[in-house]
Amino acid sequence: MWRTSPCGGSVPVMQHEGTDTKAPESKVQKSAEGLTRAALLGLCGGILLGGLFLLGVGFKTRLSPADCTGLSEMECSFKRDAEQEMGRMQVIMGSGLLALGAAVVVLMRSRVRAASS
Repeated sequence: MWRTSPCGGSVPVMQHEGTDTKAPESKVQKSAEGLTRAALLGLCGGILLGGLFLLGVGFKTRLSPADCTGLSEMECSFKRDAEQEMGRMQVIMGSGLLALGAAVVVLMRSRVRAASS
């Protein structure tokens, strides 16, 4: 489709840029994927930081001696045992949180690589 130009030649007819009917859906889908990815990254960051904190506190609790000032021998023994068990549990839970956060990060990275290929 050609039309005559005011300068005397013929030029193609200008048409409006076509809009793809699927474009809004793809934009919504991409923004939803981006929002989901951002939420998962934030959640992973929190899980990783929480796991690291628990791991640090657990190691500190397990490695530092119990303060038994003013306690009897039985009370000191109970406090020492309780701190040892609490430190062990904190180390286990911190390690679990770190492993969970790392697994989610690895899964998200593999999905991003698969989508970009």
